[in-house]
Amino acid sequence: MTNRSIITGLALPAALALTLGCGKAPQDKSQVIATAGSEKITETDFKELVNALSPDAAKATAFLQDPAAREARAELADQLAMQKAIVAYANLQGLPKDPLIQRQLERAQAQVYFQSMIQKRLAGAEPTDAQLQALYDERVAAMKAQGQTTAAPPFEQVKSQLPNLWRQQRTQEITQELQKEIRARIPITLADGYKPVGQ
Repeated sequence: MTNRSIITGLALPAALALTLGCGKAPQDKSQVIATAGSEKITETDFKELVNALSPDAAKATAFLQDPAAREARAELADQLAMQKAIVAYANLQGLPKDPLIQRQLERAQAQVYFQSMIQKRLAGAEPTDAQLQALYDERVAAMKAQGQTTAAPPFEQVKSQLPNLWRQQRTQEITQELQKEIRARIPITLADGYKPVGQ
């Protein structure tokens, strides 16, 4: 992963994390690396954010320490400061009082929380060779069931592509599991005329 892709991967979640209350502890005495009005981003904030949002601890450390990543770090600090400035300016404009914006923020917050729950369950999960073989067999069987007569490529030839497919499938399974858990713990009631078919 390049330094620029680290920035791309961090920028949107960072915006939401900062907006939704990711802040420094009162005893944080580290260097202030950026300000936006009265808002400050300290070196500790920056490091914690990079470490929390990077999927690979070694890459996060390299991003934070490698002299070659200096410009990328500066760009990310500038993006974070701009995000705080946007929030501050929106507050001056009275936007947090707008009911439509409140609903959009609530929706964005729910999406961030849900994605975070998925990522926590997916973290470190790697498919075994047996799982990849089962996925391959399942796909080949599905092709045959659809009447495709072209022979599937051998397992070893496509094995390197299967982990991404496995993660997509696992993400869908986790999504369904989480939705069931949430409905079980937080009851949802819909009025007549608003219930989806089958509920």
